[in-house]
Amino acid sequence: MQIETRRLLIRDFTAADFDAVYAYGSDPEVVRYMVFPLSTPESTYEHLARCMAQVHQQPRTSYDLGVALKATNQVIGGISLGVTDRHRGEGAFSYLFNRSVWGQGYATEALRVMVRFGFAQLALTRLADSCDVRNIASARVMEKCGFRCEAERDGERFYALTVAEWQKMRHHESF
Repeated sequence: MQIETRRLLIRDFTAADFDAVYAYGSDPEVVRYMVFPLSTPESTYEHLARCMAQVHQQPRTSYDLGVALKATNQVIGGISLGVTDRHRGEGAFSYLFNRSVWGQGYATEALRVMVRFGFAQLALTRLADSCDVRNIASARVMEKCGFRCEAERDGERFYALTVAEWQKMRHHESF
């Protein structure tokens, strides 16, 4: 699978992406708010193996994808979209980027296209994620993509966006 944006290629991971994934996945600052950091070569290898196996899922319900710069095909991060409840049309997402590219809008650009993919291609009706209340940058990415904070508890903020909200937003701006 591959989706292009103005600056990015969002694509299935390959074994050649190991060094890039290990570089950002083992950076303590990058994974500070994560539950499962990719802090060892073994955990990174296992993660990539799971991601590459998803290509063969039928129907595919998990999309753990590499985010690469279109100009170089160099992986700078990862973004995930998973179907959490097929019958209710619900999905969840996450993202993680190399610290060297923070603040350049790549996470927002990648999330916007994955939201479109989830609603338009997978026919999902609701997408959700959460972040640590201290992770202001991640919260801002979700808010820029139209997600609203539904709740805050135990140090986590819970965000969601429905397909109706997304369609209304698309009608008023280029999303």
